[in-house]
Amino acid sequence: MQIEEITMEEFKKGLKKTKTLIIPYGTVEEHGRHLPLSTDTIIAVEILRLVGERKKVFIAPPLHYGVCTTTRLHPGTISITPETLRRITLDMVRDSFRKGIKNFMLISGHGGGLHMNALKEVAEILVEEIKGVRIAVVSPYELLWKELSGIAETENDSHAGEIETSVMLALRPE
Repeated sequence: MQIEEITMEEFKKGLKKTKTLIIPYGTVEEHGRHLPLSTDTIIAVEILRLVGERKKVFIAPPLHYGVCTTTRLHPGTISITPETLRRITLDMVRDSFRKGIKNFMLISGHGGGLHMNALKEVAEILVEEIKGVRIAVVSPYELLWKELSGIAETENDSHAGEIETSVMLALRPE
């Protein structure tokens, strides 16, 4: 259930079926000359669209901004600080918990080190702070690189490379 597309009554009914909220994270960041700036967001959102078709979960609107270190000076990249990412995520999870959500998955289409560390720090803070909260931080890339690195032709493939480009072509062939 896409939260931004349901009414508050539908949300209340949904809480009877699930207490899980998945929050997608992406970036506005350069991805070479061939991929859109929103590649990380698109990947997270499209993966969660598929999840939403199979599982009864709430899916939050994506957070389009992330911590971009090596690409922050490139044209079009909009980076936020780790502190900003931590604060907005803490606010989102705390508020959602007050409304009945107990389980959270933070799914990041952006795999930058400082970005992922900020999300992991949030998870640690919240588990200490809120009794009964369950939270996981997941990057699809961790799974993809393990599974696909053996068949990728590009050695040490990474940002905007063969695997990320292939995922985008599979999700958005246009």
